[in-house]
Amino acid sequence: MLDEAGVLPDSVRYYHEADPFTAEHLFWVPHAGVYHCNRAYEVRRASLDAYLMLLVDEGALAVEYSGQTLTAHAGAVVLLDRRRPHRYYAATDILRMRWFHFYGAGSGAYTAHILQTHGFVLSAVQNAQIEPCFTQIMAAVRQGQPHPHRLSVAIHTLLALLAEQAEQRDKSGVEQAVQASADFLDQHFAEKELTIEHLARMCALSTCYYLRKFKEFQSVTPHQYLLAARLRAAKQQLTTTSRSIEEIASRCGFCNTSHFVMAFRKDTGMTPLRFRTLWK
Repeated sequence: MLDEAGVLPDSVRYYHEADPFTAEHLFWVPHAGVYHCNRAYEVRRASLDAYLMLLVDEGALAVEYSGQTLTAHAGAVVLLDRRRPHRYYAATDILRMRWFHFYGAGSGAYTAHILQTHGFVLSAVQNAQIEPCFTQIMAAVRQGQPHPHRLSVAIHTLLALLAEQAEQRDKSGVEQAVQASADFLDQHFAEKELTIEHLARMCALSTCYYLRKFKEFQSVTPHQYLLAARLRAAKQQLTTTSRSIEEIASRCGFCNTSHFVMAFRKDTGMTPLRFRTLWK
């Protein structure tokens, strides 16, 4: 029997330790559990050096985190960086959930990305692969010595599914307009007369507001985005065609060959000709 308030006798908890290779290079699970709880269940912490993933199977869990209080109902996944203050508790008379702590390279970055783009309560029913992946992880941790590489792949897959779902959230009108302008740059990178003013007009936004929102949604400026698109196209042509450096520079929208070579060297650390020699 687990000595935790509100955790009923049929609940179970698992503990694992990682070998040095796993701890340094893989995702892994130190603690996990399958809990059946009543309304007395509550967890409140100022900080714990761990990341938490849980899936509500029945009932509801109230979660206070990052200045918000949300309720996770059956079919919801909760993701928390437990290094920040948090509280969660049973919001119904019956609560059943599966949970695990996880560590590993990329855990913090993945968690921060998902929390930033979607928040700490996500739906598992929007993607049919999420619940089976969670089940696979819990089946692995029930073993005395779970296979570390397979478990790491399963955790990575679950994080990838949640990240992908978060990125497919409903977008505002402004974000959709900015994305459309980015798609336009991907298709028209070879045009030398592209201007910020033209892109802003496409989005029906002022130039200053467009620049600010583009950087917010794309993490780079329009100029940086366009340059990256031109360089990707140049690399493709360098490795798949016999066109001259001058022709590739022109076809990819660079104002002259010198500008192309300078930008290419800054991006790759080598000249276009050297890149072609290495990769063609």
